[in-house]
Amino acid sequence: MQNDLLKRLKNITEQLSDEDVEPHSPHYPGLSSLATSLVSVNDDDDTAYIYLNHKDKDVRLHSVLACMELFYIYAPEPPWNEDEIIEIFQQMIRQLGNLATCIPNDASVSNQVHQYEAYFRILEQLSEVKIGVVLVDLVRTEQAPHALETLCELIKTILTCVHVDHPPEVGQHAESAVAACVEEFEGNIPNAVLDELLMPVGSGPVTYVIDPKSKENPPAQIQQTNPSYLVAAKVLRKTEDKISSPIANLLNGIFSGDPKTLESTSLSAEDSTESPPSSGKKKKKGGKDTSSPTLNFTKDVGAGDVYSIAYELHRITPMILTTVIGTVASDLTNTDVDKRWQATKLLGRLFAARTSDIAMRFRPCFRDWLRRSYDPEGAIREMMIRSLTNFLSSQYNQTDLCSDVSEALSVIIKLDKITEIRVYAIHQVCELAHSATSDDAVSGEANRRKTHPISAVSAELLNAVGSRVSSKFKTERKDAITGLAKIYYKHYVSKKLQHVQEGGENVDIDEILDVLSTKENVDTALEEKFSWIPQKVFESVFFTDKQDPDLRSRIFQIVDDIMLGTVKKEGAMLSPTSRAVGLAMMLQTLQTKDSANKWMCTLFSHRSNLQRSLASYLDARSKAKECESGSAEAFTADADAMEKLEKMATLCAPPLATGKNSADEGDLETVLRKLHAAKDKHIFRILSTIATPTHSPSARLRALDELPKRTKSLGNATSSWVRSMARRCAMGSFINSESIDTCIILSQECFEAGDCEAAAHFLRCVKIATSIFPALGGTKQGFKQLAEFFDLCRTTVMTSAMKKDMEKFGIVTIISDILAKAASSRTGKKEKDTDSVDTLRKQLHRTCTREGTPEQARNAVYAIAAMMNSRSKPIADLSVRARKEKNEFEPILKALVNPSRLSIPDDDANPKTKDRIISVLTAITAIAECAPYAFNASGEGSKLGWGERAIKFALDSALLGRNTRLDTSRDDGDESEDSDNDEESPEKSGRKKANKRKKNGVSVHCQMMCEAIELLVTHIRSTIVSARRTAKHAELEPPSTTHIAEVFSTLAKILEDGGVPPSSVNGRYCKSSQDRAALRRSAAINLLRLCDSGLKLEDTYLTSRMWHVLSNVLLDEEASVRDAVAEELSFMLSGIGKYRHGGVGSAPSMRFIAFVTLCAESRKAGKVKASMLQCISSLRGSIATCQAQVRAMGKAAEKNFENNLKMKLMPEYCVPYALHLLAFRHETASAAGTLAGEDDSDAEMEADELAQSEEASEKRLKKRLKFLFDPLIQSLGERADNVSVMSPLFCISSPLSCSNIFFPCLQISFLLRMIDQIGKFSPVDVMKSSTKFSSLETSLDDNDSETEADNEEKEAAARMKIIYQFAREVLLSHVKKDFNLTVYPGSIQVPAALYSRNQSSPANAPIRYESDDSFERPANKRPKKSISHYVSKNQDMESDDDKSVADDDSVDDKSIDDKSVEDRSIEEEPVEDKSIDDKSIADKSVDEIESVKEPDEEHEDDFGNDAGDTFSPSMSDSECSPEKEKEQQPAFSPEKEEEQPSEDFDKGLGNISPIAKDVSPLAEPASSSPAKKRAPRKKKVSTKKRKSSDIDIFEDEMTSPATDKAHSPKLSSKRSKSTPKASASSKKKKSSARSKPTPVSVTKKAMISITNSQSSSSSASSTKKRGTKKQTKQDVDDSFDFPDSPPQKGGKKKAVGRSRKKSPPARKTSTKKAKVSAPSPSTTSEASSRASRDRASRAMRRRAVA
Repeated sequence: MQNDLLKRLKNITEQLSDEDVEPHSPHYPGLSSLATSLVSVNDDDDTAYIYLNHKDKDVRLHSVLACMELFYIYAPEPPWNEDEIIEIFQQMIRQLGNLATCIPNDASVSNQVHQYEAYFRILEQLSEVKIGVVLVDLVRTEQAPHALETLCELIKTILTCVHVDHPPEVGQHAESAVAACVEEFEGNIPNAVLDELLMPVGSGPVTYVIDPKSKENPPAQIQQTNPSYLVAAKVLRKTEDKISSPIANLLNGIFSGDPKTLESTSLSAEDSTESPPSSGKKKKKGGKDTSSPTLNFTKDVGAGDVYSIAYELHRITPMILTTVIGTVASDLTNTDVDKRWQATKLLGRLFAARTSDIAMRFRPCFRDWLRRSYDPEGAIREMMIRSLTNFLSSQYNQTDLCSDVSEALSVIIKLDKITEIRVYAIHQVCELAHSATSDDAVSGEANRRKTHPISAVSAELLNAVGSRVSSKFKTERKDAITGLAKIYYKHYVSKKLQHVQEGGENVDIDEILDVLSTKENVDTALEEKFSWIPQKVFESVFFTDKQDPDLRSRIFQIVDDIMLGTVKKEGAMLSPTSRAVGLAMMLQTLQTKDSANKWMCTLFSHRSNLQRSLASYLDARSKAKECESGSAEAFTADADAMEKLEKMATLCAPPLATGKNSADEGDLETVLRKLHAAKDKHIFRILSTIATPTHSPSARLRALDELPKRTKSLGNATSSWVRSMARRCAMGSFINSESIDTCIILSQECFEAGDCEAAAHFLRCVKIATSIFPALGGTKQGFKQLAEFFDLCRTTVMTSAMKKDMEKFGIVTIISDILAKAASSRTGKKEKDTDSVDTLRKQLHRTCTREGTPEQARNAVYAIAAMMNSRSKPIADLSVRARKEKNEFEPILKALVNPSRLSIPDDDANPKTKDRIISVLTAITAIAECAPYAFNASGEGSKLGWGERAIKFALDSALLGRNTRLDTSRDDGDESEDSDNDEESPEKSGRKKANKRKKNGVSVHCQMMCEAIELLVTHIRSTIVSARRTAKHAELEPPSTTHIAEVFSTLAKILEDGGVPPSSVNGRYCKSSQDRAALRRSAAINLLRLCDSGLKLEDTYLTSRMWHVLSNVLLDEEASVRDAVAEELSFMLSGIGKYRHGGVGSAPSMRFIAFVTLCAESRKAGKVKASMLQCISSLRGSIATCQAQVRAMGKAAEKNFENNLKMKLMPEYCVPYALHLLAFRHETASAAGTLAGEDDSDAEMEADELAQSEEASEKRLKKRLKFLFDPLIQSLGERADNVSVMSPLFCISSPLSCSNIFFPCLQISFLLRMIDQIGKFSPVDVMKSSTKFSSLETSLDDNDSETEADNEEKEAAARMKIIYQFAREVLLSHVKKDFNLTVYPGSIQVPAALYSRNQSSPANAPIRYESDDSFERPANKRPKKSISHYVSKNQDMESDDDKSVADDDSVDDKSIDDKSVEDRSIEEEPVEDKSIDDKSIADKSVDEIESVKEPDEEHEDDFGNDAGDTFSPSMSDSECSPEKEKEQQPAFSPEKEEEQPSEDFDKGLGNISPIAKDVSPLAEPASSSPAKKRAPRKKKVSTKKRKSSDIDIFEDEMTSPATDKAHSPKLSSKRSKSTPKASASSKKKKSSARSKPTPVSVTKKAMISITNSQSSSSSASSTKKRGTKKQTKQDVDDSFDFPDSPPQKGGKKKAVGRSRKKSPPARKTSTKKAKVSAPSPSTTSEASSRASRDRASRAMRRRAVA
């Protein structure tokens, strides 16, 4: 029955499909009844259609097909009513939906083709007959209630029934069917219909479906074309005229939030592609928004999202968005973050679309959108970064818009407050630039769609990324520099070296010259955009391992593997030739960047030091393994190896904590212990291959590959640390032996091609490399090539233009410099290259004797000396070295000292002859430095040696003008070459030209005198250093003391005379300011070098007057002089260059550290400050080591440290010297008012001028004081305040980390106390004439009158007042917490050569001492005041002093801290010293012990050994360890004083103290020989009690330059202990008489020491008895008193201060500072009365309470 029904339905459908069938035709009378039968219902249920709802699907299908045919036949009026039509369409929709799953070619489904044809027929009828319009009529007429829903369902089914595997006809019919329905509407289209059209559009052209072949769980997804989107897009384009306005109204209603629109649409107003900020997790304030991750915009797009629909519409029908863009832009300023975020994202997508021109058409909206780059919401700014970079990658042709976008991105990168957002912006920009192609590679529309050119990234944007390299955030600067380096290689290096790389190793030299050419074919835009990146890379080296070890490791990786490519197992990215050209190209751009060059050298010096440290450790470990196991020798060697490993670890990044036990594994000590104990020998063999700079690239690859594997068993932390160390140590592709050898070859090829500039570029690469890694120029092939090149330059016949280019670019000079550095590191067998070496030696001889410039002559001498004593086989026997030096250099010296060469040039001499004297002196100076044995060799018989003749000419003839020329009598057998043979003859020279100066403005005679100074100083330095290395047949005698004193005097005289030569004979040639400036610069620099602490000359020959004269050069009128001397001072402070002997640098004395305060305005201020910090850090380390030793040795050693060594090691002791310099500077601000004896009217006349310069003077003074104190305090870190000074509790936890060492150093309280004590003394004018000074100072005296000298001291004393005040302000500005600023309890010394105490100075006020808590407190104490009150800028300090009163016996003190440390006021009288045991060697005078020291002690510094580059304030190799041998004995061993020899003690003292021993210790000197003892002074009993504060004044010790003998210091007095009776009686007696300050007669004091005891017993035992004398009432000047002056007690009017005339009122300044003025007697009386009344009232209240 069912089959029969189906057959009949099929038959009916087939018959109805005939085109001849017509409605109401007599041929087909049953059509009407057929239509009625198809929609017939059951009798029982009117809604149950028999055929349309039949249980058989085929019956339902063919029933629908029959109805479709009837729709066609009865069109346009269907034969059914509205309900029946709706029922037919609903069944039709169900059947049509099966088309999506029916594939015609799918053989797996039976009867698939038949069903597809049936479903396709339904769609075809809808398309061709446009049956859907029937529903549109029903909707328009509203005749059927469900018509709209059915129409929407029909459109949805039609759009979704299309499958990607369907034939194209399916899509075409679907498009036609839907378009017919849309076009049928007249006017408004229902929003429901629009929703069904727009939803497929919102899903996008691509969708993701499950991969049927995937076996994963969950199954993977694959990308697939969305056919529904394509059909809907075609419908929209086809019906754009009719549908654009309704869609625009719909979108505007949704975006604007219209309630009616939102009710009538099913589209979502939320962006479903990405969660808005408020829907995700709440982010912390100021943190990164975690709810808006970076997404691909084409993935997981929501279909009903109005934002996605709007974005897709711009691709289909962009005109629809004409009015929508403005509506969306209005939400950019919406207060709702979600709305603002969604609008910003949509507009960003629209503007950045490749096919969109919306940004150009809607410029105002685009500008409003750009402003969201500064939105307060971080998520919006982050999303803007993505949109902006997408815009640049797609709209790069819109240059104006891209410029605005780049500016907005730059602002985000530079100024955004959130670090994560800035880092994200850096990532996006770097990725954008790195993924770009070169501009030449972009061609055609297809390429433009795939990628973007590098021009899309502007130079401004890259500069913004570069600005973050200096960020304080580690991740930011590391990512910025990494991204820039990758961009530089891809878009600059690869492009510039493209043709060189293509040419391979046989590339034409013209291609190389084109790359390095700066004249032709230069892409200016490319250079401006990328050439600065290497500068940023190397400037990043500024961040040390302590600050950012990851960045330092990253810089090594960038330089080795990115800048010039990398070398892998598969091969190198660039050929050796390309790398060499790239290196030259890169250094060419850095040529004018001094900072980048410096940091580049710093980076590779770091690698060089690491390689040497690694090699030293491997050698030490190998020696330890050779020792017998378990022996003492083995333990010592193993400890030595471990110590060297720890030193090497300071050059590496700290280990990273990884794994479960990360805390243990990440400890550096654990890592080093594991590595040192490793049993795998291959680990150390591999490390040895990269410990030299000449290893191959394959050795580096092997080390980086195998070391992590072999050290994996030692732990992850050890493995990663070893890999990091190996990466830092191994030579990368930037500089290696292969590249340097290639640079040498290319330089010679460029020279032969006639391009000296290109040759110079390659030679500079070699010069920089060999200056850091000398072995790179000493390879067999490289050195041979250099020798050939040097010979080629000296022998080739060249044109005049070529000669000029050689001189211009310094080809010969550079080669000679390279040879000088690389000659000592030659490798290979020397006998094979004998011919080339002999030829080279001949050319070097000729260069230094005949033809070379001064620099070439110097380098030639250095090269000859290096070839004589190579590093591979150094000469150990000094006698052999002396013999070789004489054989090598005596012929050269003989030729140079020849009178025809070594003579002062005449006025009529030709310029070439005049210049020769400079080269001759330069060569002689180099010989004096490199070959001291040959230089100091004596002549035959009674004749002078060649070196002595040169010294005599330099001093007597060139400088002093004693002998106008050298002895012209030639020695017998003088076969030296005549220097005039190769000179230009008068006939060739033509007409004589006028005597012109050099280009730099310095005359030849001035240069001659400068070189003479250099020769004299170099001779003294090299002879003294070499004389310490004694040998049987190679002894050297140091220069005589008379000669050294004369050199010191001459240099100081030049400085004092302003650069005027000492000789009037040669002075007539040096009249210009340039000449005098050059002489000052040379004299100052060389005087500093003579004061090298390693020479030990300063304390003997540099007087205080010379020291002051030398300090004036730091403020020279010529900027070049100031900068040169400041730079030399920085070398002295850091112990590098000339101040490093045997690999060890010596810290200077405190006098030279004080020079720093005069460098505050210098252009080298930063360098000087960094050197001072380094010097201070080294001194503090020495203090820690020294204290650890003295504590182990006992109290005697501690006492010696406190009395002697502390003043020479503690950098704070430079303050007295610095303040003395400032006091005698005329530009230093002085106290207000005129000096005593001056005319007030003159002062009034100059008041206006003084007022104008007053503020600038004070500002300069504060800057200098801050420049002095800041490094002292910053070096202490957070321990600077609130920590007691010289605390007995200190520890050195580990030698591995300096940060774990607690330095018990001086704190701010010590500095405050020091300047308080300095304020009590009057500065001495060391420049005035006096018989008390030495003959050397007298020779420098300027013969000023005594009155002028006194006025100078008075002015200095007046300046000292304001210096004192400003110094306190600068120190107190560093105090953060004032509740525990303790008082320094030890001794403070003041250099007596610079300060004195006399009646006329304000220093005669009673001295106030800080005492400890053991001292007896007065009964009535005033309230305590904190340091915050102490530093207040008002007059409260004065009033508090006035309110306080005290009796005659004891007084209160203003407490600096809350613990109320009190002072006692005492008057001064002759002081007695405590008796000290004469046998105490620890208390001996430093100089007395030194006087008995033998000159041939074994502990003298060995300046010949090639020690590691370490900075130590010690001047010897001993390390003060009790376990060492004699050459390493401890600094002092006072445990057994009787058995301690003075030589050993002084040996240790010399090792510890880095400065001259011109200060006597506090203890009484004990002589080893019997000597007269002083009779102790009589004990004086005084009724006044005082605390245990002592003033020790020692006589000066000054070594005579003439006799070289030191006078033993003598004590001016000795202290004797007071009896207990006297102490007891002093407590009971009260005297109304005032104590008289007895002046102390001090002549030539060396050091004034003020000590404070801490124990009550010592206080009682050291109490002195003083006489008293009534003191008259008078005004007191407190301007010199520190604020903690003792108050008064007992209601008696007692003046607190010394008697002096009333000074003028203090001048007012623009800056706020504490006023210091003298209280009047009436004020003091009133204050005393008020204090008495207050105490009485408090007593009454206490009794009332009781």
